[in-house]
Amino acid sequence: MIFSRRSLLMLTGGMVAENLHINPALEQYLDGSYNYDFAQGPDVVRNRDDALRNGINCVSLAHLALRDLFGCELPPKLMCAEMYCDRDYFAPVESFLAMREGDLVWFGIANPTIPTDEFEFRYEGGNLANWADFPVKHVAIYTGVTDSEGNHVLLHSTFREGNTLWPLARFNRYRRYEKLYGITRLIVDQPAIR
Repeated sequence: MIFSRRSLLMLTGGMVAENLHINPALEQYLDGSYNYDFAQGPDVVRNRDDALRNGINCVSLAHLALRDLFGCELPPKLMCAEMYCDRDYFAPVESFLAMREGDLVWFGIANPTIPTDEFEFRYEGGNLANWADFPVKHVAIYTGVTDSEGNHVLLHSTFREGNTLWPLARFNRYRRYEKLYGITRLIVDQPAIR
């Protein structure tokens, strides 16, 4: 793993500042020029220029980060629900102790009306029509770094702060992220999808 020599200042929960060394493939997305836009998923954001011009959401950030880390361009149809459930490109990671740089960490609401294992995908015009009912609402990318308190540091995109780093412990403070649903890892021997 190659890390930038440049120190990166990160605010953990707005309270403690510390220097972290983040892989440049991930660090580039902390540029303040990226603006969060919920509508800018991987179906429309196919590269960094698209993201800089039109905005980015958490799923398109995950697509771009995985491409830059591992050279695998995922199909644009893998939106949040589809990517969370996908086992062609992703394998489950059983514990935090087994996490590696680039693993995806999935968050959602704590008390969903429909559990993930009972959710039925319903498409209209090629788009998931009932996406709002899916309990998993957010994805973040593990940076491979922990802070001084042992918290895993995650890169994600949020309407609150744009692309940012948060310690894992901060996510459960927000309803949309209060439950951790799982961790997945890209199966790196996948052919590039162009």
